[in-house]
Amino acid sequence: MKNPNSHLFNFCPRCGEKNFTAVNKKSFQCAECRFNFYLNCAAAAIALIFTPDNKLLVTRRKYEPAKGSLDFPGGFADPGETIEECLVREIKEELNLDVTKLTYICSVPNTYQFKDVTYDITDFIFACKVENFDHILAADDICDFEFIFPDLLDKNKFGLDSVKKVIDMVRANDF
Repeated sequence: MKNPNSHLFNFCPRCGEKNFTAVNKKSFQCAECRFNFYLNCAAAAIALIFTPDNKLLVTRRKYEPAKGSLDFPGGFADPGETIEECLVREIKEELNLDVTKLTYICSVPNTYQFKDVTYDITDFIFACKVENFDHILAADDICDFEFIFPDLLDKNKFGLDSVKKVIDMVRANDF
C-alpha cells in the first residue's frame, strides 16, 4: 500500500538532504545517511458510558478533524500512560466525570487525518461506569454532549469511521 504521507516528508530530519522517500506505508528512509523514520500506530481510547436508563453519552467535536460531528468520549494515550489511564484522564478532562469501572470490549483500526498527516490509530473501546453525572461539563476538545438511546444513534452525524463501527456493535449488543 502506498504511504499516504509521502507527499509531505521530503527532507531527512537527521541530515537535511532531500533524498528522503517512503519505503512502505509506515516508514521513510534517507538515501544519503540511511536514517529510517517510522510513523507507527498510535493508541486511543473510546468510552461507552450508559446512564441508568440505558442512554449513551455522546459528545460533539470542538475541533478538526470532523469538527461539529458527534463522537464518543475519549482520546489519545500520552507517552508512558496505559490505555486505561488515558481513558480515565480524557473523561475527566472532557466531561468532568469520574470513571469508577472500565471493561474492555475490543479494538478497532482507524486512520486519523490531522493537518494533512494521516495517522494510523488503534482505538480501544471500553464500557465505562460513571456513578454521578451531576457535575458533567463540556470542556477541553468537546463543545457539547447529549444522552441518546442506542437505537436512535444516527451514524451519519458521527464524523470518524471507527466510531461508526462501534455504533454497529452497540446496536447489535455485540459486547
